[in-house]
Amino acid sequence: MNTTLIKRLYNYFRIKSAIKYADKLHEQTMSRYYVIKIFGKIKVYDRNQINLLIDSGILRKTLKESYNLTKFALYYTK
Repeated sequence: MNTTLIKRLYNYFRIKSAIKYADKLHEQTMSRYYVIKIFGKIKVYDRNQINLLIDSGILRKTLKESYNLTKFALYYTK
């Protein structure tokens, strides 16, 4: 089997599980959550965590605006 196909399937399931986790957190707290890939890892962040990443210089300062952040995120809850 082709290795790129395996990598794509693996990444698909990683993103799918992160989306499910973000939706679950959203149902519990009613806050907005973002699925973002940083340093090759796909994680779920809320706005406070993203602001900390921006302040520490890991993410760009333009992501403070919610429009740019929603374009950058792989998925975000409503």
